[in-house]
Amino acid sequence: MVPALPRNHACRPGPGSVMVPKASKDIPFSYRYPPMTKKPRWWWRTLACIPYLMPLHETWMYAETAYHLHPFLEYFEHLTYPFLGFIGTLPSWFLMAYFFTAYLGVVRKKEWPHFFRFHVVMGMLLEIALQVIGQISRWMPLAVYWGKIGMHFWTAVAFAYLFTVLECIRCSLTGMYADVPFLCDAAYIQIPYD
Repeated sequence: MVPALPRNHACRPGPGSVMVPKASKDIPFSYRYPPMTKKPRWWWRTLACIPYLMPLHETWMYAETAYHLHPFLEYFEHLTYPFLGFIGTLPSWFLMAYFFTAYLGVVRKKEWPHFFRFHVVMGMLLEIALQVIGQISRWMPLAVYWGKIGMHFWTAVAFAYLFTVLECIRCSLTGMYADVPFLCDAAYIQIPYD
């Protein structure tokens, strides 16, 4: 016996009629990526890496807070300081303009390839999530932020974010969608796909 639900009073054609619930295969459990019929061209894959430079920069800045990472970071100083210096010379309004331009000019426009728009919004979401973590940690007492707990916390956050951003860069270079839990679904929701 199939359970029956009572119908809405406005839809009831006659007394005692019931509505049988039906399953639908058309309603996805999660958001799905569009089928990739071919690998994106090399310039789209390379261009999709650029939005990840901002979260990589932010991760590097927070990683310097963790004392355990100083010997590791010293090996890569010559690679990162030109970019960090360039970001430091930009005006204070640049990040806001970057986010508005990237979101309204790239993510919401259907003229750009879906692959590129996905990686742009993923880079933006990674940057926003790290900024939220940074703002929340600044509300903590200084003994926690600069103490042993803060050092271990920022070491863990820096490693997790560093490897997440590097995985996203790897996925964009190989022409794949990055599958980061929670963020990939949030990124897919932002992109109009028809």
